[in-house]
Amino acid sequence: MIYAPVYFAIHGLHVAEVPLRDLAIQVIFQGLVVSIISLVLYGRAVLILGASGGSAFGALVPALSALLAIPLLGEWPTASGWVGIVLISAGVHLASGAPLPVMRRHAAIPPDPRAS
Repeated sequence: MIYAPVYFAIHGLHVAEVPLRDLAIQVIFQGLVVSIISLVLYGRAVLILGASGGSAFGALVPALSALLAIPLLGEWPTASGWVGIVLISAGVHLASGAPLPVMRRHAAIPPDPRAS
């Protein structure tokens, strides 16, 4: 609502050229699905995971967008894009409270003297 007058002043009323059905679908999707449903689900995630854990998942948006671009648009991330996806995923994993991986050495088990 704040940006609309600025947009119309700069670009004109090109929205009036869009078919009403298409405009209504876009308004319903952006107004209901993106705004209301996503906020409710995000609030639920914060309630379940806690503030720091829930907010960490917002950082996954660029990584998930890059991954979804592969099947939807046929666009593959560059090498630096893959590095970013891995780093973002690792950061979210750590920020959500997941334990650090532990490297364990397999110690040689001494033979049981009773086994002979």
